[in-house]
Amino acid sequence: MSKAAPQGGVVSRQPVIAVLGHVDHGKSSLLDFIRKANVVDGEAGGITQRISAYEVIHKMEDGRNLPITFLDTPGHEAFQSMRERGVEIADIAILVVSAEDGVKAQTLEAWKTIEAHKLPYVVAINKIDKPGADIQRTKNSLVENGIYIEGYGGDVPCVEISAKTGQGVDFLLETLLLVVELHELKANLQSEATGFVLESIVDPKRGISAALVIKDGTLPASGSILAGSALSPIRIIEDFAGRTIKSPHAGQPIKVTGFDEVPVAGSSFISSSNKKEIESLAQEAKQNTIKTVLDPRIYRNAKVVIPVIVKADSLGTLDAVVRELEKRTTDDVKIKIIGHGVGPITEGDIMQAGGDEKVLIIGFAVKVDGKAREQAERFNITPQTFDIIYKLSEWFDTVVTDRLPYEEKETVLGTLKILKTFSSQKDKHVIGGRVETGRIALNSLVKIIRRGVELGRGRIVELQSQKIKAQEVIEGNECGLMVETKVEMIPSDILESIVVEKTRI
Repeated sequence: MSKAAPQGGVVSRQPVIAVLGHVDHGKSSLLDFIRKANVVDGEAGGITQRISAYEVIHKMEDGRNLPITFLDTPGHEAFQSMRERGVEIADIAILVVSAEDGVKAQTLEAWKTIEAHKLPYVVAINKIDKPGADIQRTKNSLVENGIYIEGYGGDVPCVEISAKTGQGVDFLLETLLLVVELHELKANLQSEATGFVLESIVDPKRGISAALVIKDGTLPASGSILAGSALSPIRIIEDFAGRTIKSPHAGQPIKVTGFDEVPVAGSSFISSSNKKEIESLAQEAKQNTIKTVLDPRIYRNAKVVIPVIVKADSLGTLDAVVRELEKRTTDDVKIKIIGHGVGPITEGDIMQAGGDEKVLIIGFAVKVDGKAREQAERFNITPQTFDIIYKLSEWFDTVVTDRLPYEEKETVLGTLKILKTFSSQKDKHVIGGRVETGRIALNSLVKIIRRGVELGRGRIVELQSQKIKAQEVIEGNECGLMVETKVEMIPSDILESIVVEKTRI
């Protein structure tokens, strides 16, 4: 697809750098300092939950101004697939480690991802300005976990920084650019742009957009872009800051608006000034798209199947949410994604649930539109929306627990014979009685029995023995009690105090 270019078109290109590390170790703060703009305030809970790309210009000591593209990747373990995309697209990585905490779970996960893709990287020990910082201990923890930095048996550059004060950040950038020079990144700017889809977004007003990173060539002034089977004209092209840009080249992050379908995040793209040729390729790609059909046999022996519709603000977050939910799948519990998409929760999503109250409709970083809310109330369905992944996970775990089948076992604590009824107000009845067997306890359930037949059930909400509040009254003693029940009780009725134990089947 790309035109052959003369050797003169091959030049050094700007690097694409992924920033990875554990949650709250300072990845976004580092980028914030580098580009002098805040991103953390715009992220729910202070956690980066989607990939973002930024282009900065670093002034070298020799006076050269070198452009660098940074990818900010989420640290939370639920976003592993998004980190993998960042690493696949990047040329080099920064592994950020807190000088307070040392190596943590997501630090290792990020490092393993870097190693798996054989990506060169630099370790940045952050938060050296903090009172609890221990640089030596942090370096030891790196080595103990197999991350061999310079001076400790390895050749991985290690830089000590403070993303808050900026200490060491310039040296970090110089180190990164030195590593870049060693790896000699090249691009043919006379060829037509190719690269990767970083993220896809559905804007209700502007349509389908995608963040792309160009890895080779230059985007033509006119023509089309094909990402998988998604096609867009080269019309609305913006840089990372939302400014219109013309002829972007290798190494630059761009936003393209006008795709006819949502491009798959992580997929490669091509571009061409030959509109007809690329439209032909798009048609072929659409015809070759295979839709996966869920095999119903995998749900046959499950104790509970939880049908879910998921909506999110981007493909990256959608993928992360689906992966997080599917982690709950076991032999007994099956998660069935019956619908998913990018954008707000709509009336169509409610209709897809078909009035089934068991269907969960989950939105991540999206809203429920007005018509959908009305339809949900009509069907007695409550869509759940979240902005923070672990909050969604906690809620979903409670749903799974509640839906697992269980059997109830009743244990009789004791029996009481009603001697007198005193007053009744709404569903609360004050009575007096004598404990005939065992004991009766405050807040226990009671069966109300008349001539051997259960009339209904209630709960002891107050209990007194000799006019003193009591937690329980034992056999042979008289007492006063208030029972909450809809049943009208009379003297000689028997109350059977019981405890109900629920056991998972």
